[in-house]
Amino acid sequence: MRINKIEVKKLFGVFDHEIPLNAEEHITIIHGPNGYGKTILLTMVNAVFNSQYSKLFKIPFSELIIGFDDHSTLCVKKNIDAPIVEGDKSKNGDKLSLYLSKPRSKPKAFIIKSIDPEDITNLLRFIEQGIPDLVRIDPSTWLYVPTGEKLSADEIVDRFSEGSPRRLIDIYRQFADESAWVKEIKESIEIHFIETQRLLRFSPLRSRREFEERNSMVPAVVNYSAELAEAIRAKLAEYGSLAQSLDRTFPTRLVKEKKEHTTKPTKEKLEQSLIELESKRAQLIAAGFLDQEQGIDDKDLQRVDESNIDVLSIYIQDVKQKLGIFDDLSEKIDLMVKIINSRFLYKHLSINKNDGFVFKTPNGKTISAANLSSGEQHELVLLYEMLFKVKPNSLILIDEPELSLHVVWQQQFLKDLEKITRLVGFDILIATHSPDIINDRWDLTVELKGPKE
Repeated sequence: MRINKIEVKKLFGVFDHEIPLNAEEHITIIHGPNGYGKTILLTMVNAVFNSQYSKLFKIPFSELIIGFDDHSTLCVKKNIDAPIVEGDKSKNGDKLSLYLSKPRSKPKAFIIKSIDPEDITNLLRFIEQGIPDLVRIDPSTWLYVPTGEKLSADEIVDRFSEGSPRRLIDIYRQFADESAWVKEIKESIEIHFIETQRLLRFSPLRSRREFEERNSMVPAVVNYSAELAEAIRAKLAEYGSLAQSLDRTFPTRLVKEKKEHTTKPTKEKLEQSLIELESKRAQLIAAGFLDQEQGIDDKDLQRVDESNIDVLSIYIQDVKQKLGIFDDLSEKIDLMVKIINSRFLYKHLSINKNDGFVFKTPNGKTISAANLSSGEQHELVLLYEMLFKVKPNSLILIDEPELSLHVVWQQQFLKDLEKITRLVGFDILIATHSPDIINDRWDLTVELKGPKE
């Protein structure tokens, strides 16, 4: 299921915006003057699908309508200053009403009430007292020091509320618990929000003392470099496990093939297959997956007789299966490296299993990813998030991709996106101020207008 339309009514009490998403190109761009709600609109969509209802209570609007390609519609209505029901702990009676409408089906509804801030504060205070490694880092976010996770109030209560006062839990649950249909629709749509603050991430810490002694924020490119190296090592472990299994069963499969008298491939076909495998192996070595190793000398093929064709045939099948483990990850790495090396001046990116990103100058000196310029880091983070952090068939929300990017890079941005969407397969909604990002693709744009425009 895909989102094909987003509509908001009375945003800030003023704006009515309707945004049809481009189904064929998979890229939609919204633009308009400051204050018209571009970032807020992305924030609202992300909040709905990631259960961040507290953000929706803070934004003035009357309705948010999300349409899907199966002709169903999810509508979020905000009832401000609704009559307070007896026993309702919400001080102002604010409520969010979620409605799902499907053709030939009865509409479904789910009501969320705002919570008395005093109650949620009391619950969080109770949890903080019992979890010493939970550190508040801003008014709405906590850091769980042992894992380095950044948690919202919702996530804290979900994970650590056991043993808390029943009254506080009940008040919270009426806010956080969702109907089965709400959970189902959220599971069918993956939303990934790339916000303007994307260059810093939390570093995993081992203790509260370590948190207090040093700044836990690190450049995102450093985290992503380590992540990529770990992903390569995980694939290598999978490769090693499969290789052991295939080696162990090789004699049995060879005997079985000889007994079954299957049609043998020709020597020419084997030669072509080996050339292709050696080319693929070279690509994987260049991508940082495999170490340089001895390949097969084509001259050896001249000495292959009929008795060896069976062995070589099974060998080729096994190598194809083993190297196929890297296909998805290697294609993404290859595209990222090609884009980066076509953009960055006087720096060359390569990848390896130990260090992740490796940048070198023309004279061979290594540069840490943390020492890249802000524009280079923005480019690298955007590419990495889209290639490695997003599931297929997701909707990616990108706020101001032009930040710190050179005009030429901005003009190339949509062409890069087209390559990435073809490889990964997702939809993108971009909010931008930059005509250079749009470049010559005004056909992908939706302009946000005021009530008199």
